[in-house]
Amino acid sequence: MRMTTIGNSIKESIFSIIRHPMVTIASITTISLMLVLIGSFMAFSINAQQILERAGQQPPIEITMEIGVDEEQLDSVEEMLKQHEDVLESIRYTPQQNFEHFKENMDAKDLFEDFPVENIPYTFMVRLSDPDKGESFSAQIRGLPGVRKVTLEQSVMRFLSQAIVWVQYASLIAFIVLSIISFFIISNMVRVAVFSRGEEINIMKYVGATNWYIRVPYILEGALVGLAGALLAWGVTLFAYERLYATLMSGVKPTDILAMVEPGAVSGQLLWIYLLIGIGIGSLGSAVSVRRHIFV
Repeated sequence: MRMTTIGNSIKESIFSIIRHPMVTIASITTISLMLVLIGSFMAFSINAQQILERAGQQPPIEITMEIGVDEEQLDSVEEMLKQHEDVLESIRYTPQQNFEHFKENMDAKDLFEDFPVENIPYTFMVRLSDPDKGESFSAQIRGLPGVRKVTLEQSVMRFLSQAIVWVQYASLIAFIVLSIISFFIISNMVRVAVFSRGEEINIMKYVGATNWYIRVPYILEGALVGLAGALLAWGVTLFAYERLYATLMSGVKPTDILAMVEPGAVSGQLLWIYLLIGIGIGSLGSAVSVRRHIFV
C-alpha cells in the first residue's frame, strides 16, 4: 500500500470518528468499562500474589541448637545462614531472650524466676524467599555441627505454595474470559457503526474503491478507539487504586505482610496490558465486523 493511501486511510478513520461522535463515545465507553473490570481483577490478583508470597516467607523455620553449644559453632551456623541464597532473613536468639519470650507467654511468671537459663538453647529464626524450598533447606541445616533440630510449618508452607499457583491460574482464566467478552461486545458495537455507514461504503464501492481500501479505515478507527478507551480506563483505574492505597495503607509499612503493591508498580503493568487489549481488540473487532457484515 502506497504512503498516500495509508495517509488517506488515517485521515478517513479520524474523520469517521469525528462524524459519528455518539458511536465513538459508546465504543470508547464500552472498551473502558471492560478494561476497568479486567484491570480491577488483575490489581487484586497482583496484590493477592504478593500477600501469599510474603505469607510464605512469614512462617519461620526455627533452628534449635544443642544446649551448651560453643561460640564457634554458633558463628559458623550464623555465617552460613547469612550467605545462603534462599535465606531472606535470619535472627539469632540467646537463651536469655528465649527465656523472656517463654515467660511472656505464661500466666504464672513467678514460677520460673529461678529457672536455670543455661538449660535453654540458642535458636535461629529463618525466613526463606521461597516456601517450596523449606524441606531441602531443613535437610541441609540438620547436618551442621551443633544443630539439635529444625522445625518448620511444612503444611502451612505447602498450602501457601499451592495457593500462589491457584491465584495465577485464576488470574489467567479470568483474563481470557473477560478478553473474549470484551471482543464480542466491541465487535457488536463496531458492527452497529458499520451498518450505520452502509450508504457511505456503497458510494465508495461505486466509485471503484477496493475492498482493502474500505476496510483499513475501519481497522484504524477501531485501533484509535481502543487506544482512547485504554488510556481512559488506565486513568480511572490508577486514580481509584491510588485513593484505595492511600486509605488502606495509612499507618501500614510497605514491608508488612498485608501491604498493598505500590501504585507505581501496578500502573506500569496495567498500562501495557490495557494498550495491548484495547488496541488489539478494537482493531480486530473492527476487522471481523467489516469482513462479516459488509459485502465489500
